[in-house]
Amino acid sequence: MSWRLSRRELIRRGALTAAGAGLGGLLSACEARSAVSPAGAGSAPAAPAASGWEAVVARAQQEASVVLYDGHGGALPTIGYAAEQFAQDFPIQVDVSTMRASEALERVRVEQRAGQSVGDALTVGPVTVWQMRQDDLLQPVGELPALARVSPEVLARVEALGTDFREYAVWEALQFYGILINTRAVSASEAPRSWRELTDPKWQGRIIMDDPRAIGGGNQYFAVSLKKFGQEYQQALAARQPVLTRNIADATNRVARGEFALMVPFAFGLFAQVKDLPTVKVIVPEEGAIFTLHGMAIPKSVRHQNAARVFADYLLSDKIQRHLAANYLRPAVDAAMEAAPPEARDLLNAPLWGIFDEPARAEELIAIAQKIYP
Repeated sequence: MSWRLSRRELIRRGALTAAGAGLGGLLSACEARSAVSPAGAGSAPAAPAASGWEAVVARAQQEASVVLYDGHGGALPTIGYAAEQFAQDFPIQVDVSTMRASEALERVRVEQRAGQSVGDALTVGPVTVWQMRQDDLLQPVGELPALARVSPEVLARVEALGTDFREYAVWEALQFYGILINTRAVSASEAPRSWRELTDPKWQGRIIMDDPRAIGGGNQYFAVSLKKFGQEYQQALAARQPVLTRNIADATNRVARGEFALMVPFAFGLFAQVKDLPTVKVIVPEEGAIFTLHGMAIPKSVRHQNAARVFADYLLSDKIQRHLAANYLRPAVDAAMEAAPPEARDLLNAPLWGIFDEPARAEELIAIAQKIYP
């Protein structure tokens, strides 16, 4: 597949190829090589047929920097790694600020309306993209050479969400969510086997929970469980008095230290920071893992547009995609799964329970969550 195809055509063909396929197909081989990987970024690049992308890269190097708002809240450690490697390989400096998705959204909103852009790019999920498009805060990403490498199944997921999601973001990974337990506080026989078991009275005051009242993993979990189990389930869970937090990286450490027995929902991308500790274990409930798309978008008016586009393309290079797999993220490029250690591959092959596929309802669901969790 030539990178000269339009981005829309790449996605259309990928979606047609993926018709009827499940996410299990992500483990199939995908040997396409990136047309833009710089020296040291992975496999050897294919020779471009035109100088168009080379000109983008040249302008990006003149811009020399990118300001990135990482709205994943630390749940995607590969973002920091990608910034470091990008600075070495091009070189273009990437200044990363880690925050919640809601904070990244608000910063961009204020900057764009004031005409004083600071952030050149931000990490996003489907809800963030939908909200930003409502306010006309994003620019199309445009054609990127590495889009030809993305799994047809991932492209089909994006296509199912709608045109805005394929035109205004680059999706580099899938984030899975389960439950993190402290193995000293929770015996093997006590560990929850189902999402429903979290409402058991034995968990009273023992759960730390990603806040469902804001954009992020907590709201993803709230939306999926509300659809599957109904509002009574979330009301019963609220009765267990979980501690709500928006600092999910710190929450992971608090479970590891034994301050809490469980963290719900737990983003697999956080497991790398505690996986070597004997006190933690990831549980995938019998219904399966919740999952979402992780990507990057570019605000409508930015100072370093070319550098932002080149960095978005870089996220799909072999080097970065393999790092994602090694850190418990399902990479968008199938072949990168080969880099995943066995324990990561096992988790990334977990059955899937659901994805929040109605981003237009985000504000409605946040309002419901605020009533249940005042």
